Amino acid sequence: MAIGLQKRDLIDKYIDSVPIPILEILPLIEDIRVSRVKGKTLFEMAQKDGSLLNVCDYYFNIADQLIAQPEGVIPRESSDRELFSLLSDFYLNPSKLNGLTSSEDMNLINTV
Repeated sequence: MAIGLQKRDLIDKYIDSVPIPILEILPLIEDIRVSRVKGKTLFEMAQKDGSLLNVCDYYFNIADQLIAQPEGVIPRESSDRELFSLLSDFYLNPSKLNGLTSSEDMNLINTV
């Protein structure tokens, strides 16, 4: 669980840095990987397997948002150095970015 939070934290840090809106958060869905392996879109697979329609809804939601606001939000351009710094800080000093000390990290891991 703590690892999942850490991955999401990196996305949040990037969005704060750029900034750009989040249109949708897709959970890890095995069917997305399967569709890539089969060389088909989820929509093609959903025609034969109706249980995949709820997965397609994530993409429909993104499309609806893009259609509703076609001008979107233009992200602020970030230099390579800024992005490298963001990534290196995140991976080399995760406690500093999350505001946790090492003992707090261990408590978080133990309670999750």
